[in-house]
Amino acid sequence: MTEKEIFDEFGVKIEIFENELYEDEAFYIPPLKTMFLSDTIAENDRIKVALHELGHRGHLPHLYQVFREEYELEANRTMIHYLVKEALATLEDAREFNYVDFMKCHNLTTVADEVMVMEEYRSLIE
Repeated sequence: MTEKEIFDEFGVKIEIFENELYEDEAFYIPPLKTMFLSDTIAENDRIKVALHELGHRGHLPHLYQVFREEYELEANRTMIHYLVKEALATLEDAREFNYVDFMKCHNLTTVADEVMVMEEYRSLIE
């Protein structure tokens, strides 16, 4: 997925900012429909970070500290969903999908990530 495809699918613009301007490396401002990504994020990781931030779209910022774990898991699931969907689109046969290679490629290291990859894979092939 490219920045243009994110804009086309979600109507969200991506802007790159100098990291010295803000302490977070990425954030989304709903009224502006704009996501801001730090220039310190490697270019090949920007889409992954952008997809994660899209997972926060419906979250209430004032409740973030209360629901932090849930919000982060939901954002990761959004990212994983779109990454798996994109990976499957490149395969002739969905059975060729290797979730271990996929996780290594995207630096997904937790058991929660593994479970989400498998769940998203199953949901997308059905």
